Amino acid sequence: MSEHDPLKKSRLGLRGILLASGSVLVASSVFVLPNTGLLPGTAPTASITGPLTAATGTPTDPSSDATIESRDATAGAAAAPALLPVYWVADVDGSGRLFREFLPTPEESSGDPIADAVRLMSAGEPLDPDYRSPWQDASSVRSAISTKNVITLDISSDAFGGSLGEDDARLALQQLVYTATAAASNAGLIPGGESSSVVVLVDGASGFRAFDSVDLTGEWTRDTATLAPVWIIDPQQDVEADTAGLIVHGVGPSSEESVDWRIDRQVDGLGDGSGDAELFRDGSVDIMPGDGAYSFSVTLPPGRYAITVSVPAGDGEAQDSKTVVVR
Repeated sequence: MSEHDPLKKSRLGLRGILLASGSVLVASSVFVLPNTGLLPGTAPTASITGPLTAATGTPTDPSSDATIESRDATAGAAAAPALLPVYWVADVDGSGRLFREFLPTPEESSGDPIADAVRLMSAGEPLDPDYRSPWQDASSVRSAISTKNVITLDISSDAFGGSLGEDDARLALQQLVYTATAAASNAGLIPGGESSSVVVLVDGASGFRAFDSVDLTGEWTRDTATLAPVWIIDPQQDVEADTAGLIVHGVGPSSEESVDWRIDRQVDGLGDGSGDAELFRDGSVDIMPGDGAYSFSVTLPPGRYAITVSVPAGDGEAQDSKTVVVR
């Protein structure tokens, strides 16, 4: 395998995209690892902070990190902030797997969508309470992209909060790789359909031992084996919907023909999901061959609901769930 300098030909330039203060990026020799493919899933169509309108179509190509079109359902309302793709860890059939959310760009945005997404990931505040992150809040994140779609991240050492076993450390690094590459694709910094890789520097230097388990050398690419088998992409956690109808879409494994779904209604409690729930409706929906997309619609009366989708996984099942409030 040949060695090359990922910063030799920066598409955007260090002065243009590395906006956070900190040490200068140091170029290092890297080895190319095999590319392991792109992420399934499209962006959500609903605002996180506003009511959800009835969807107007089926999911687009789930094999790409599509540019997000965030929209507010309230007529005349100000446009919702741009959303950034962020990956989280959650348990699936006893093992950690990656899920994705779209979060608003932080108010203190650096103007670099890759760095902003990684900062959101390191802050560890997912919308879904089932998700988590092993990272600590990074005080500095900078990025650059070469003409060969190599993203170089320079992240501060305070993002690595403690020791992890090798498997968990590699999963955390895949969380970082997926977040950075998705943010670059979503922002149009990487042409659609093209693969990319990530070089990780820590405080400006290569070779850092991440989480006391894995040496950060070479280029890192996406490992699709770390992704959860089934997702709900839209709606996201705790969105508000109206009674006109709700379209649920996501992705499931191409090895399965369908996804099972159920909707449970909260019947008491304080409106925060703490009360009892009863089955409102259930069913199954076909998975589209090739891309794994699924979509179904349901009309719900006012109330608080948990939407759960599931597929077989090993000796158990994999599932994802989201809570919505219908006004």
